[in-house]
Amino acid sequence: MRILHVTKKYPNALGGDSIGTMNLEKQLEKLGHEVFILTTNCAEIIDKPNVMKFGLEDHTQNWDTVTFKRLFSSLILFFLSFGIIKKIKPDVVHSHTADLGFILSFACKLNKIPIINHCHGVSFPYKQNTSAKRIIEKFCLKYSKFNKIITVDENSLSAFKKANIKNVIYLPNGVDIENFDIKKTKKTSKTIFLFVGRLEKQKGLVYLIEAINILKEKSSNFEVHLIGKGSEEAYLKELVSKFNFKEYIKFLGEKTYQEITDCYINSDAFILTSIWEGFPLTLLEAWAARLAVIITNVGGISKICTDKKNALIIPPQSPEKIAEVMLVLIDNKKLREQLGENGRKLVEEKYSWENTAKEFISIYKNLIIPKVSKSTTRG
Repeated sequence: MRILHVTKKYPNALGGDSIGTMNLEKQLEKLGHEVFILTTNCAEIIDKPNVMKFGLEDHTQNWDTVTFKRLFSSLILFFLSFGIIKKIKPDVVHSHTADLGFILSFACKLNKIPIINHCHGVSFPYKQNTSAKRIIEKFCLKYSKFNKIITVDENSLSAFKKANIKNVIYLPNGVDIENFDIKKTKKTSKTIFLFVGRLEKQKGLVYLIEAINILKEKSSNFEVHLIGKGSEEAYLKELVSKFNFKEYIKFLGEKTYQEITDCYINSDAFILTSIWEGFPLTLLEAWAARLAVIITNVGGISKICTDKKNALIIPPQSPEKIAEVMLVLIDNKKLREQLGENGRKLVEEKYSWENTAKEFISIYKNLIIPKVSKSTTRG
């Protein structure tokens, strides 16, 4: 099959859709399929023979908000899409963003090519998101007439049904397990807590910093490493300066996928203090690296994690609770190792990208075969 993936982000840009697209591409190519990537014109994104970029030059983090450049680039994509589809002649188009999928859907319908949309996170059911973002996403999902919509957030299924958005199925994220089987080279005895993601309000990092201010009075044997960029970065750094504990927290900025993998491997615990989440890919990556996990009880977390078995689950927006469980992991190496091993086992059993890719191939074939059969019947 010839498969065209359409995504806002692709390595070395940071994000679940970026890493998810790359890992799915890798597995599909292993299985003998031809994969093309259509993505944004951002300097962070690598150049490859099968990667095409569209629109104005920008930074990938700006594609998380509504900007003039994003709107104009989307308009450019609409006019380019007809030529791109005609040139590549894909058997199926796999969109990783509802608005880009909406734009491509016109060219796909004209050329009778099935298109699916892969929701790496769903915004419209959650009131923590802006009204504009929720309305735009819901409109695109409802009126693109995708042949299939995949959500990684099982809790969102009821919201799709309520909104009368059809052809939706749940398929969890996967992770490239083998990439995390590397020997540790950690050079400090301190407990390293790692965060990987966008530095945005959604991630609740303000509460993590407030927790560090509490924790430093009880222990000095830890560091928190933050990987990522975002609109909250300057404010978060200002808070750290205000509390005067730069020795406890390090802003590592953007990293390549392999650099992030190395950071996972050489950390002791992963922490995600989000106010809302769907199915965070970073959680699976942390488990693949055998890390203990601290995570807030939002979205579908309770369906993925089991408290005190493969994670420590805490309420959102609670600096005191964050500090409390961080101290537990600092003082209890055995618990850290037990949580990490249990997480790794779960990933091996349920969340490998190899299995996820096979599920997608089945979806593609079910959409393509009816089209082929109909053509054959007419002949």
